[in-house]
Amino acid sequence: MKKLRRRLAVRRLTAHGALATLVMAAGVQAAETSDLVRELTQPTSLIEVGALYVTQTSWKFGEYNGLDNRGGYVIGNIFAYGGGGADSTFRWSIVGTNLGLDTRSILGEVGDQGRYRLWAGYDQIPRRYPDTYTTIFQGSGSTSLTLPGNYPAASTRLAVTNTVPGILSNWNNIQTPNATATTEGGGPGYVIPGDMQKVEVGTERKRTTLGFSAPLGWGWDFKITGKHEDKDGTKLTGVNIGRFSGVSAILPEPIDSSTDQVEATLGWIGEKGFFSIGYYGSFYRNNINLWTVENPGANNAVMNNVARLQGAPDNQMNQLNIAGRYNFTPSTKLTIAGSYARLTQNEQFIDSPAGSTWVIPVSSADAKVINTYFQAKLSSRWSKELNTNATYKYEDRDNKTPVNTFLTTGGDSPGTSTQFSNEPINRNLQQFNLDGEYSFGRGKALRVEYEYQQIKRTSDSEESPFRADKTSENTGKIEWRQSITDELSGRISYSYSQRRVDNYEQGDSQPTNPPPPLPAADPALTGFEQFFLANRNRQKIRSLLNWDANERISLQAGFDWNMDRFDTTYGLQKADGYAINLTATAVVNEALSFNGFYTYEDFNTQQNSLAIARGLTSTTLVPHVSGQPCAPYTNVSNTLPVDYATDPCRQWSETQVDKVSTLGLGFRWTGLMGGKLLLVGDFIYANARTPISVSGGTYYNNGVPNSPTGNVWIAAQNLPDIKNEMTDLRIAGVYTLDKASAVKLAYRWGWMKTSDWQYDAYINSPQGVTAVQNFMGPGITGANYNVSVIGLSYIYHWQ
Repeated sequence: MKKLRRRLAVRRLTAHGALATLVMAAGVQAAETSDLVRELTQPTSLIEVGALYVTQTSWKFGEYNGLDNRGGYVIGNIFAYGGGGADSTFRWSIVGTNLGLDTRSILGEVGDQGRYRLWAGYDQIPRRYPDTYTTIFQGSGSTSLTLPGNYPAASTRLAVTNTVPGILSNWNNIQTPNATATTEGGGPGYVIPGDMQKVEVGTERKRTTLGFSAPLGWGWDFKITGKHEDKDGTKLTGVNIGRFSGVSAILPEPIDSSTDQVEATLGWIGEKGFFSIGYYGSFYRNNINLWTVENPGANNAVMNNVARLQGAPDNQMNQLNIAGRYNFTPSTKLTIAGSYARLTQNEQFIDSPAGSTWVIPVSSADAKVINTYFQAKLSSRWSKELNTNATYKYEDRDNKTPVNTFLTTGGDSPGTSTQFSNEPINRNLQQFNLDGEYSFGRGKALRVEYEYQQIKRTSDSEESPFRADKTSENTGKIEWRQSITDELSGRISYSYSQRRVDNYEQGDSQPTNPPPPLPAADPALTGFEQFFLANRNRQKIRSLLNWDANERISLQAGFDWNMDRFDTTYGLQKADGYAINLTATAVVNEALSFNGFYTYEDFNTQQNSLAIARGLTSTTLVPHVSGQPCAPYTNVSNTLPVDYATDPCRQWSETQVDKVSTLGLGFRWTGLMGGKLLLVGDFIYANARTPISVSGGTYYNNGVPNSPTGNVWIAAQNLPDIKNEMTDLRIAGVYTLDKASAVKLAYRWGWMKTSDWQYDAYINSPQGVTAVQNFMGPGITGANYNVSVIGLSYIYHWQ
């Protein structure tokens, strides 16, 4: 569903450029209103006031547009322009949109052309989270989440486990039922469901902007912009309480932060080119430091029976930018751009008290990263037919954060600590491109490009997370463009690239456990490679065909194809995809026009692997027999079978496919009712489906020691398809009353239906929010809505 949202966002931008988008505060840009009654070359002021009504509460429908609740809203838009008259260069403007919604925005500007320009603005950006979210914790929005008053005390939950009531008091298994079926407090399976309560979750950003620019003479100009943003509310965060044997939950994390940004540029333009130097600074401050969650399990009394979490640390970035171009001749130009950035973060680690067994050598990270960027491009036109470009790009991320060794326990639980060191990560990229284009005459051109890219990834710590330091990639691309006739033109391109890595360090499937306090060594599958470092071959085809049938009808068709192949035994094997795009416009006459589009996207990935497991018994009981049918087996504790890597019963694969269809239609009809009525509308339908199929299986230990069938083979099964359908219909009419005023009636219908096993597994389970043994389900359902919005407004405009 997230992929669908991203694609629809891009598609909506395209559709709004092509389709006649509705003029309505219910998600329709109010700037469309001004386009209906004024020409850009001669600004006309207008004000719009009215009301709209939303028929249904839906967090998803109103996720970003402020229309998340059922009820009435105010329509308010203003576009006001003025100045010193026809003989003056002084101008001012005030533009405000969606003033009656949480998405309100207003920008004021004043300036004298050739002398100065000053502007100031304010806008809000809401974000709504699922309105079906429930939690057992109280105090949402604060830094202290606590259990309800009727929840059993920690001392009760820490009872012995060698009796039936004691076993049922193991509160780390939230499926535990009530011990006697008559008293409250016998187990979380009894207490938790009744104490779940709905909580509204969401954030809101409020941003102010102030800017100034002025020419300084002799080709120089100066521009400075400052922004301040406050963000508050809550967001959903996954939290583990009590480490591996504890309880996990999705919780409302408190949000209260601010960000200040400053950008200044000094530029010069001359006959031979231009040059600019600038500064950009970003300063983030988080007012949430320590926030705590009372532990509903039975393993954290040492840490005041709470899980302690730290908010994101304060940080800042200071960056110097340069850019310029020099024209050696009218046909040969050199363009450069570069930046140097210093990023720092030195916020204190988690507030006291620390765990009794913790060893923290420093109080803060003293983190510092230096980012360096440079790009140079030399462009030359050798003749009317031939031009070339040579480009060099350099990017370097140098993490200068000190390396320290820590000794802590995870999940705020007592017990043996684990030793680890932080791993500052560095990345260096160098890329060279050479391309040339040759024209064979009117409407015919061939373009050829070669690209070489080298990426180095390193770490300053003793153990690097990267299995290889360097990758190199060579890419070749060829493109042909041709105008077949005056009405028909197209282009097609093909690219092929090879990424190669040297000296990849393979994992050890049978490592030797180091002595304490180092962490135990985990098996790493030999043949499994990090996909961003693995050898890869990539092919791409891009094509586009445009047909202007006549002055009234035009059609456009595109086809894109991608195929990635990874040279690995396990891990990501392939990533393939293709997309079909169709666009059409039809002008019936000067008053009526239609347009539309259709896209189909199909993307799939496949990964293979081997089940990693170790024996749990200390004595070999039954030798394992490989092959089908898969036989149960046991083996020596903390060792692997001899046929571990060749046993076909351990092999599994997973394939995920995303299939998305999107259809859009729009129209614009003017001149109705004697030229007084304008109708505009658009319609978008999207259908997304994600099948996830698996093959193979794994061995599962039944927990019975010294059992001949202690490890039983279980076949993998496909997951249900994730489905998402969405329809968005918008239609509006503007009726002119007189030369200065008009009324507008607008309607929008939004419909969405989803089916997602990630949510449905909890809703459909008889155990509900306790469907998973150590996880409190949040009660969130898939996004489904059927919302209508109707708005009526009055428009008045003047010169």
